[in-house]
Amino acid sequence: MSLPIRNTERAYGLVSQTFHWLVVALIVVQYIWAWRIDEVEGLRDRLELVTQHKTIGMTILSLAVLRLLWRLFNRPPPLPAHMPRWEQIAAHAGHWMLYGLIFVIPLSGWAYSSAAGYGDYWWGPVDFPSIAPKSEDLEDLFHELHEWLTTALAFVAIGHALAALRHHFWIKDDVLKRMLPIWRKN
Repeated sequence: MSLPIRNTERAYGLVSQTFHWLVVALIVVQYIWAWRIDEVEGLRDRLELVTQHKTIGMTILSLAVLRLLWRLFNRPPPLPAHMPRWEQIAAHAGHWMLYGLIFVIPLSGWAYSSAAGYGDYWWGPVDFPSIAPKSEDLEDLFHELHEWLTTALAFVAIGHALAALRHHFWIKDDVLKRMLPIWRKN
């Protein structure tokens, strides 16, 4: 039994599933880190958590780029034929909203950090240039934007998960199973 590397007509392959679940896990970590940043008392501890948060955010952005490139050359399985047209449109819109937010949120955080006058780096050795001029007004704007976008991501992701669970438990089709790392016979 094996899980194919590439997507098939019936399921997502190993690469797509790895990108999906790794990004999901890192986003969950980001929400936890953001909460911890707000709760921690010491400046040194806060700075360490912020640095980790920014590093993980840049990792998510990098994975999102790779995931989109993979998707361009490895189309996802088609939606089930039994899905009504409105549901297919909603599924496509939801997926593209998730992709958009997964790109825009790290960029808004990067802009926020740049406007605040702080550098961004990726696991230490890679420095990212500023993408916004240092400005308190821009810092406030990008901070609000970053928080608003993360709230939007939470709602869209919860809707995505609920739709997958609906398909699994109510409609009883394979929509959820297509993204689960279930090893299938070829």
